[in-house]
Amino acid sequence: MMRLKDKVAIVTGAGSGNGAAIARGFLAEGAKVVFADININAALEVASQSGAGKDDWMAVEVDVANPASVKELIYKSMKAFSRLDIMVANAGITIRKPFLELTESDYDKVMDVNAKGVFFCSQEAARIMDEQGGGSIIHMSSTTSVLAEANAVQYGASKGAVAAMTRHMALDLGHRNIRVNAIAPGTIQTNLTGSRLQDEEVVAKEADLTMLKRIGQPSDIVGATIFLASDESSFITGTQIFVDGGYSVK
Repeated sequence: MMRLKDKVAIVTGAGSGNGAAIARGFLAEGAKVVFADININAALEVASQSGAGKDDWMAVEVDVANPASVKELIYKSMKAFSRLDIMVANAGITIRKPFLELTESDYDKVMDVNAKGVFFCSQEAARIMDEQGGGSIIHMSSTTSVLAEANAVQYGASKGAVAAMTRHMALDLGHRNIRVNAIAPGTIQTNLTGSRLQDEEVVAKEADLTMLKRIGQPSDIVGATIFLASDESSFITGTQIFVDGGYSVK
Protein backbone atom coordinates (compact mmCIF):
# COMPACT_ATOMS: atom_id res chain seq x y z
CA MET A 1 0.00 0.00 0.00
CA MET A 2 1.33 3.43 -0.96
CA ARG A 3 1.04 5.51 2.19
CA LEU A 4 1.31 8.90 0.46
CA LYS A 5 -0.77 8.21 -2.64
CA ASP A 6 -2.38 11.37 -4.09
CA LYS A 7 -0.49 13.64 -1.68
CA VAL A 8 1.78 16.50 -2.78
CA ALA A 9 4.98 17.22 -0.88
CA ILE A 10 7.70 19.85 -0.92
CA VAL A 11 11.11 18.79 0.39
CA THR A 12 13.72 21.52 0.83
CA GLY A 13 17.37 20.62 0.63
CA ALA A 14 16.35 17.79 -1.71
CA GLY A 15 19.51 18.00 -3.80
CA SER A 16 21.57 15.84 -1.45
CA GLY A 17 21.73 13.96 1.83
CA ASN A 18 18.64 13.53 3.97
CA GLY A 19 16.49 15.66 1.70
CA ALA A 20 17.29 13.61 -1.39
CA ALA A 21 16.55 10.36 0.45
CA ILE A 22 13.27 11.71 1.84
CA ALA A 23 12.09 13.03 -1.53
CA ARG A 24 12.84 9.72 -3.24
CA GLY A 25 11.13 7.86 -0.41
CA PHE A 26 8.02 9.99 -0.81
CA LEU A 27 7.91 9.23 -4.54
CA ALA A 28 8.12 5.52 -3.80
CA GLU A 29 5.10 5.90 -1.50
CA GLY A 30 3.00 7.49 -4.23
CA ALA A 31 3.40 11.21 -3.54
CA LYS A 32 4.06 13.90 -6.08
CA VAL A 33 7.21 15.67 -4.93
CA VAL A 34 8.79 19.08 -5.38
CA PHE A 35 12.57 18.73 -5.07
CA ALA A 36 13.54 22.17 -3.73
CA ASP A 37 17.16 23.19 -3.32
CA ILE A 38 19.42 26.21 -3.61
CA ASN A 39 21.41 24.10 -6.10
CA ILE A 40 18.87 23.49 -8.87
CA ASN A 41 21.23 21.23 -10.82
CA ALA A 42 21.64 18.94 -7.83
CA ALA A 43 17.87 18.80 -7.33
CA LEU A 44 17.31 18.00 -11.00
CA GLU A 45 19.91 15.25 -10.94
CA VAL A 46 18.48 13.58 -7.84
CA ALA A 47 14.92 13.82 -9.15
CA SER A 48 15.74 12.56 -12.64
CA GLN A 49 17.55 9.55 -11.19
CA SER A 50 14.61 8.61 -8.96
CA GLY A 51 12.97 6.45 -11.61
CA ALA A 52 9.65 8.25 -11.20
CA GLY A 53 7.70 9.64 -14.12
CA LYS A 54 8.16 13.30 -14.97
CA ASP A 55 4.53 14.01 -14.09
CA ASP A 56 5.27 13.00 -10.50
CA TRP A 57 8.00 15.50 -9.65
CA MET A 58 9.46 18.90 -10.34
CA ALA A 59 12.66 20.62 -9.25
CA VAL A 60 12.63 24.22 -8.02
CA GLU A 61 15.48 26.49 -7.00
CA VAL A 62 14.91 28.06 -3.60
CA ASP A 63 16.83 30.07 -1.02
CA VAL A 64 14.92 29.26 2.16
CA ALA A 65 16.50 32.24 3.94
CA ASN A 66 14.77 34.56 1.46
CA PRO A 67 11.01 34.88 2.06
CA ALA A 68 10.38 36.01 -1.52
CA SER A 69 12.13 32.89 -2.80
CA VAL A 70 10.00 30.70 -0.53
CA LYS A 71 6.82 32.38 -1.79
CA GLU A 72 7.95 31.66 -5.35
CA LEU A 73 8.54 28.01 -4.42
CA ILE A 74 4.99 27.71 -3.11
CA TYR A 75 3.59 29.48 -6.18
CA LYS A 76 5.39 27.16 -8.61
CA SER A 77 4.40 24.08 -6.63
CA MET A 78 0.74 25.06 -6.56
CA LYS A 79 0.78 25.92 -10.25
CA ALA A 80 2.13 22.45 -11.05
CA PHE A 81 0.16 20.29 -8.60
CA SER A 82 -2.73 22.49 -7.35
CA ARG A 83 -2.39 21.45 -3.70
CA LEU A 84 0.13 20.96 -0.88
CA ASP A 85 -0.22 18.26 1.75
CA ILE A 86 3.30 17.94 3.14
CA MET A 87 6.12 20.39 3.77
CA VAL A 88 9.49 19.00 4.83
CA ALA A 89 11.65 21.93 5.98
CA ASN A 90 14.93 20.06 5.72
CA ALA A 91 17.42 22.52 4.20
CA GLY A 92 20.25 23.34 6.58
CA ILE A 93 23.89 24.35 6.90
CA THR A 94 26.55 24.26 9.56
CA ILE A 95 29.80 26.08 10.31
CA ARG A 96 31.93 24.16 12.79
CA LYS A 97 34.16 26.47 14.81
CA PRO A 98 35.14 26.87 18.46
CA PHE A 99 32.83 29.33 20.21
CA LEU A 100 35.50 32.03 20.65
CA GLU A 101 36.24 32.00 16.91
CA LEU A 102 32.66 32.43 15.75
CA THR A 103 31.75 35.68 14.03
CA GLU A 104 28.43 37.46 13.78
CA SER A 105 28.39 36.51 10.11
CA ASP A 106 28.84 32.82 10.98
CA TYR A 107 25.96 33.00 13.42
CA ASP A 108 23.67 34.84 11.03
CA LYS A 109 24.33 32.47 8.12
CA VAL A 110 23.38 29.41 10.14
CA MET A 111 20.37 31.00 11.81
CA ASP A 112 19.08 32.45 8.53
CA VAL A 113 18.92 29.04 6.85
CA ASN A 114 18.25 26.69 9.75
CA ALA A 115 15.81 28.78 11.79
CA LYS A 116 14.40 31.52 9.57
CA GLY A 117 14.20 29.09 6.66
CA VAL A 118 12.05 26.73 8.70
CA PHE A 119 9.85 29.64 9.77
CA PHE A 120 9.33 30.95 6.23
CA CYS A 121 8.66 27.52 4.69
CA SER A 122 6.29 26.50 7.46
CA GLN A 123 4.32 29.72 7.38
CA GLU A 124 3.81 29.74 3.61
CA ALA A 125 2.90 26.05 3.59
CA ALA A 126 0.47 26.49 6.48
CA ARG A 127 -1.38 29.23 4.61
CA ILE A 128 -2.09 26.83 1.76
CA MET A 129 -2.88 23.92 4.06
CA ASP A 130 -5.33 26.05 6.03
CA GLU A 131 -7.31 26.73 2.85
CA GLN A 132 -7.30 23.00 2.04
CA GLY A 133 -8.38 21.85 5.49
CA GLY A 134 -5.13 20.45 6.84
CA GLY A 135 -1.67 19.07 6.21
CA SER A 136 1.59 17.91 7.74
CA ILE A 137 4.66 20.08 8.33
CA ILE A 138 7.88 18.30 9.22
CA HIS A 139 10.99 20.08 10.48
CA MET A 140 14.53 18.74 10.47
CA SER A 141 15.86 19.29 13.97
CA SER A 142 18.88 17.58 15.59
CA THR A 143 20.06 15.94 18.78
CA THR A 144 21.96 19.22 19.28
CA SER A 145 18.58 20.82 20.05
CA VAL A 146 18.76 19.13 23.47
CA LEU A 147 22.36 17.91 23.84
CA ALA A 148 25.62 19.86 23.77
CA GLU A 149 28.19 19.20 21.06
CA ALA A 150 31.66 20.66 20.63
CA ASN A 151 32.12 23.48 18.12
CA ALA A 152 28.40 23.72 17.39
CA VAL A 153 27.07 26.67 19.39
CA GLN A 154 25.29 28.39 16.51
CA TYR A 155 24.12 25.09 14.99
CA GLY A 156 22.70 23.92 18.31
CA ALA A 157 21.03 27.29 18.80
CA SER A 158 19.40 27.05 15.38
CA LYS A 159 18.13 23.53 16.02
CA GLY A 160 16.92 24.51 19.49
CA ALA A 161 14.90 27.19 17.73
CA VAL A 162 13.51 24.58 15.35
CA ALA A 163 12.46 22.36 18.26
CA ALA A 164 10.72 25.30 19.95
CA MET A 165 9.00 26.40 16.74
CA THR A 166 7.74 22.85 16.25
CA ARG A 167 5.92 22.94 19.59
CA HIS A 168 4.56 26.46 19.22
CA MET A 169 3.46 26.03 15.60
CA ALA A 170 1.73 22.78 16.52
CA LEU A 171 -0.26 24.66 19.17
CA ASP A 172 -1.17 27.53 16.87
CA LEU A 173 -2.12 25.32 13.93
CA GLY A 174 -3.71 22.31 15.59
CA HIS A 175 -7.27 23.64 15.41
CA ARG A 176 -6.68 24.11 11.68
CA ASN A 177 -5.92 20.38 11.30
CA ILE A 178 -2.28 21.13 10.48
CA ARG A 179 0.19 18.88 12.27
CA VAL A 180 3.74 20.05 12.98
CA ASN A 181 6.46 17.61 14.03
CA ALA A 182 10.22 17.29 13.82
CA ILE A 183 12.83 14.66 13.11
CA ALA A 184 15.94 14.94 15.30
CA PRO A 185 18.77 12.99 13.66
CA GLY A 186 21.96 11.99 15.40
CA THR A 187 25.16 11.60 13.40
CA ILE A 188 24.13 10.96 9.80
CA GLN A 189 26.57 10.58 6.90
CA THR A 190 25.57 13.51 4.68
CA ASN A 191 27.24 16.38 2.87
CA LEU A 192 27.11 18.35 6.15
CA THR A 193 29.14 15.74 8.01
CA GLY A 194 31.06 14.24 5.10
CA SER A 195 34.51 15.74 5.68
CA ARG A 196 34.43 15.02 9.40
CA LEU A 197 33.36 11.44 8.82
CA GLN A 198 36.16 10.67 6.39
CA ASP A 199 38.31 9.83 9.40
CA GLU A 200 37.79 6.20 10.45
CA GLU A 201 38.68 6.99 14.05
CA VAL A 202 36.01 9.69 14.17
CA VAL A 203 33.46 7.31 12.67
CA ALA A 204 34.32 4.63 15.23
CA LYS A 205 34.06 7.14 18.08
CA GLU A 206 30.71 8.50 16.88
CA ALA A 207 29.37 4.97 16.37
CA ASP A 208 30.40 3.96 19.87
CA LEU A 209 28.29 6.77 21.32
CA THR A 210 25.13 5.10 20.00
CA MET A 211 23.38 2.03 21.35
CA LEU A 212 23.42 0.45 17.90
CA LYS A 213 27.17 1.01 17.42
CA ARG A 214 26.93 2.64 14.02
CA ILE A 215 26.39 6.05 12.51
CA GLY A 216 23.25 6.76 10.55
CA GLN A 217 22.64 7.02 6.83
CA PRO A 218 20.11 9.26 5.06
CA SER A 219 17.99 6.16 4.44
CA ASP A 220 17.55 5.86 8.22
CA ILE A 221 15.66 9.17 8.25
CA VAL A 222 13.20 8.23 5.52
CA GLY A 223 10.88 5.87 7.39
CA ALA A 224 10.24 8.26 10.27
CA THR A 225 9.57 11.11 7.87
CA ILE A 226 7.13 9.06 5.79
CA PHE A 227 5.33 8.11 9.00
CA LEU A 228 4.94 11.75 10.07
CA ALA A 229 3.80 12.70 6.56
CA SER A 230 1.21 9.94 6.37
CA ASP A 231 -2.24 9.54 7.88
CA GLU A 232 -0.77 6.88 10.18
CA SER A 233 0.41 9.74 12.42
CA SER A 234 -2.86 11.69 12.31
CA PHE A 235 -2.94 12.06 16.13
CA ILE A 236 0.70 13.09 16.50
CA THR A 237 1.73 16.74 16.60
CA GLY A 238 4.19 18.97 18.43
CA THR A 239 6.80 16.27 18.97
CA GLN A 240 10.34 15.36 17.92
CA ILE A 241 11.26 11.85 16.85
CA PHE A 242 14.91 11.12 17.61
CA VAL A 243 16.56 9.07 14.87
CA ASP A 244 19.94 8.67 16.52
CA GLY A 245 20.63 5.03 17.30
CA GLY A 246 19.80 5.68 20.95
CA TYR A 247 22.49 8.36 21.38
CA SER A 248 20.20 10.87 23.09
CA VAL A 249 19.12 8.48 25.85
CA LYS A 250 22.36 6.59 26.46
